[in-house]
Amino acid sequence: MSQRVPANVPPPRGRRAAALLAAVVEARTAWLAATVDVLHQRKSVGAAWLVGSLGRGSADPYSDVDLVVAVDDTTPQSVLDDPVAGLHLPGRLLFTRGKPRNAPAGGGYVTVCVELAALPVLIDLYLWPAITAAIPTDGRLLLYRETPPPRTGLAFMPLLDQHRTPDSTGADANHPASILLLVQLAAKYLARGDRQRHVAITRHLGFPSGVEIVTLRQILDERVDQAAAEAMRPAINAAHRLLDLVDTVTGDGLTRDGGPSRNAR
Repeated sequence: MSQRVPANVPPPRGRRAAALLAAVVEARTAWLAATVDVLHQRKSVGAAWLVGSLGRGSADPYSDVDLVVAVDDTTPQSVLDDPVAGLHLPGRLLFTRGKPRNAPAGGGYVTVCVELAALPVLIDLYLWPAITAAIPTDGRLLLYRETPPPRTGLAFMPLLDQHRTPDSTGADANHPASILLLVQLAAKYLARGDRQRHVAITRHLGFPSGVEIVTLRQILDERVDQAAAEAMRPAINAAHRLLDLVDTVTGDGLTRDGGPSRNAR
C-alpha cells in the first residue's frame, strides 16, 4: 500500500525528514492492516473501505485516514457512541473529537488521533448502517464478510449528504482536542504548500490570513489550559514533533521560541 508523493508536495529537506515521512507512511500502512484484522473479528462488521486520498490512491505522507465501517443492526449503541473502544482499534490513542453531525443516519462518527512513528495521525472514522451502506466512487474496499456493499456513482461527501444524521451537533471549538486537530491540519497544509486550505483552517483559530510554524507552536502552548494540558501531554508532544518536521520540510528554520534553529540557512 505504498503511496506516490504528488508533484505539488514540497520535497523534504534533509535525510532525517525524509526518513520520518517514510516511517509514518509505513506505520500508517501497518495500522490499516492491523485494523482490518481487528474488524474481521467483529461479527457485526460487514465491510470496511477507505475514502479520501487513500481511497482515491492519491495519498501522501501527510494524509489522514478516512475509514468507513459498515455495521449491522446487532451493533450495540455503546459501539456507535465510542467506536474506538467498541471496536478495539489498534494503536496508541492520543485523543478523540466528536462531531455528531458528520455521522450517517443511524451510525456514528468520531475523529481519532493515534501516534504512528512518533507522529500524530488523524483518522476520520464513520460507522455506517449496512442497510444504507454503499461504496462511493472514491472508495477502496478493504474487507467484506459475505457480499460487498453495492457501488454508487456518487463521491463520498455527496453520498454522506444523502444519508446524513438529523443531529446537527457540531464540535466544541474550544476543546483541547479541537485545537490539536486544527493545529495539525494547519501544519499539514503548510507542509504541502496549500495556502488556500491552510488559511481556511487557521481562520478557525482566529487567524484569517494564515500562520507560520512558530505561531502554531504558541497556540499549542497557550490555548490549552493547564489541567487539560497535563492530561493531553502525549498528544501535545506528538503535535510539536509534527511541527518540528514541517518546520524542517518547509525550511522555516524556527525553533519553538521563534529564534533561528541551528540548521537554519
